[in-house]
Amino acid sequence: MEGVIKKDSRRSGKILTVFCGVHGNEKAGVYAVKKILKNVTIKKGVVYFVFANIKAIKENKRFIDKNLNRCFLDKQNGNSYEEKRAKELIKILEKSDALLDIHASNSSETTPFAITDNGIKIVKNMNFKIIATGFDDVEPGATDGFMKNKNKIGICLECGYSGKSKENTDLAYNSILQFLQYFDVIENKISNNNISQKIVHVDEVQKVTSKKFKLTKTFADFETIKKGFVIAKDEAEQYIANKERVILFGTPGKPVGAEAYILGTWIK
Repeated sequence: MEGVIKKDSRRSGKILTVFCGVHGNEKAGVYAVKKILKNVTIKKGVVYFVFANIKAIKENKRFIDKNLNRCFLDKQNGNSYEEKRAKELIKILEKSDALLDIHASNSSETTPFAITDNGIKIVKNMNFKIIATGFDDVEPGATDGFMKNKNKIGICLECGYSGKSKENTDLAYNSILQFLQYFDVIENKISNNNISQKIVHVDEVQKVTSKKFKLTKTFADFETIKKGFVIAKDEAEQYIANKERVILFGTPGKPVGAEAYILGTWIK
C-alpha cells in the first residue's frame, strides 16, 4: 500500500501503527517518521509507519477533498480521495493493538498536547503538559476515536504549531520512541518524561454556520473563556459561553461546515 512501511521483527509481540501526515501540511510527524525509519530497529512484533494523506503531503495541503481525520468510520462509503484512503488505512488499524497519530495545530498560539481517552498511562511518559479527552464524542471519525471504539489504544499528539514543524520534529520523534519503548518493541533509546500534566475534557463543538460566521477574536489554544463572553457571531445569532470554558482550535478562516472551535472544561 502506498505510503505504508511495515517493519516486521519476525518475533512475537504487539502490532503497532504510527501515523503521520493525516493533515498534509502538518510536517513534524512526517520529518520524525523519516528519521525514525533511519535510526530504529524493531526487536519484537510489527510496526506500521504510515504517511497517511499522501497527496496532501506532496501538495503541502491540509487535505485534498475533505478532512481525512473525520473519515475513519465503520460505515465508510464515500468516494472522495480521503474517504477512499481511510478505507485502505482502516485495514491496518483493525489489526493493530495501538495507534500513535502525529498532528500539529494551525494556531500559532498553541501548547503541545495529547488527545486520548484510553492511552493516558502511555502519554504520561511523554513531554505533554496537557491531555485532552472526549474528542470522539464531539469529532467522530478521527483515528484515535476509531481505535477507542474497537477497544484499542488510540493516541493523537498535537506537536505544536504547524508553521514550526522543523522546530517541533524532536518532540514528535521522541514521542514515537517513547510509544514504541512502552510496548517493548525497540531497545530503549530515550528516557521517559515525568512531568506534571493537566486534563481537559471537551464536550462541545461549534461549526462554521455560514460565510457570515466570524469569531470575535483569534483564540489561543486552552484560553479561558468567561461565562457570558461572545465567542462568535453570524447574521442570526451570537455564540455565547454559558459558563467558564476552555477553547481549542478557535482560529478564523475555516470553511462552512468546519469546526469553528471546541469547548471543554479542566477536570484535573
